[in-house]
Amino acid sequence: MDGDVDGDVEGNETVMIMRKIIYILPLIMVLVAVSCEKGNEGTDGPGGTDSVIRFPSGSEYAAGDDVIIICTGISSEAVLYLVSPDGSQTLVGNPTITASGIFFTLDVPAGDYTVVVEQSGERVELGNISVTAASIDIIVNEVPSYCLPGDSFTVEGLDFDESAELVIVSADGTRTSLRTEATSTSLTAQVPDDAPRGKMQLLIVQDDGEMTVSETFFVTTRKLLTGVVYTIGVGNATYEHSYELHPERDGSGEIVGFTEYGMSSSDGADGTVYSFDPASGDFGYSDFEMTVRNGQVASVRFETTQGGEEGYYTFEWEYASDGFLSYAVGSGSAYGTLFLGSEDGNLSLDDLAIECDYSDETLVNNPFAPDFVLGILAADNEQLRVAQVMGLTGTVSTMLPASIDGNAVTYAYDDEGYVTEAAYTDPYTSFETEIKYTYE
Repeated sequence: MDGDVDGDVEGNETVMIMRKIIYILPLIMVLVAVSCEKGNEGTDGPGGTDSVIRFPSGSEYAAGDDVIIICTGISSEAVLYLVSPDGSQTLVGNPTITASGIFFTLDVPAGDYTVVVEQSGERVELGNISVTAASIDIIVNEVPSYCLPGDSFTVEGLDFDESAELVIVSADGTRTSLRTEATSTSLTAQVPDDAPRGKMQLLIVQDDGEMTVSETFFVTTRKLLTGVVYTIGVGNATYEHSYELHPERDGSGEIVGFTEYGMSSSDGADGTVYSFDPASGDFGYSDFEMTVRNGQVASVRFETTQGGEEGYYTFEWEYASDGFLSYAVGSGSAYGTLFLGSEDGNLSLDDLAIECDYSDETLVNNPFAPDFVLGILAADNEQLRVAQVMGLTGTVSTMLPASIDGNAVTYAYDDEGYVTEAAYTDPYTSFETEIKYTYE
């Protein structure tokens, strides 16, 4: 009996030992893998073959978090840096260094960093970390889309405190803190005359935390459109042709004519009537009239055979409650009568069986630029071309489409985020088409 008992005990102990080995084996394998990955053969200092470098919390941290690095061979006199991708470095103040590792608290802006230790004249990289900003408990209700240099703007919300400030971040990562006046419900900031220009990230920084409130905030001047060139059938030897419009302006910036048209105006019963007489008889340029009321085209009058008879006909244009052009008729248009709509602040061409993909939220035009999607329709619609260049076509989309009917659109921008060129496949003719804009 005693032999049987002893055998059972020994068997149980063997099982327990095997279970412990199975339990700790993955941890041993992780430590070995990390040590091999970070090791540098021939040295027992940080990063050497006899050292283990490990970030127990991984590589993702928030500002204010504690970072623990398990490693050996670091002197208590060592200096620690956090190095940004551009090479700039931040000294880590008062890190705790022991024989088994380093401990410090993150006090840097959000971004990616390499942890570097410097000792005995050598610099060793311990690893890479990504720092996100600590979250702040506020509510943001209203954010403007742009501000002119030298002007101010206001962000409205709840639970702001006196430490809150607005910060703009340019495409290259440059952060500019703005002089901000804070109340519990609003933040008003002054944009310096020499502030970076273009599309920015807009942040609220408060109590050592921050929140991104816009990825598409513009610091921009208001440029005037000086020309539009539409080239249809790019590269097609038998079809390629262009339409151009170059407005002429007075000292206040108002359009008083076009290089391509003689233009006159008179007071009509329903608004101001503009008459256009083409400077040449080239295809795509004809005479027509446009009545403007409340800053938008109310009707157009041109020669047509619609209705079965030749003559001049007047067609009313209509606008939806959100201000977008919803109904327009133009002569010589491949699209005929236009029935338009809008969705989430952008022009929709669903009623024309044209799909505009607005899924890329980073694709936006300068708020003072013309609506690109309306420009697609205007490429082959003379009256719409003129009306859009004059700024008389209602609300402008806030975004740019990534594709039209599944075909990608490519864009070029100037330094303030104005689209200067766009290339796309025309959804009706399938011709490659370009629109080029110039500004001053």
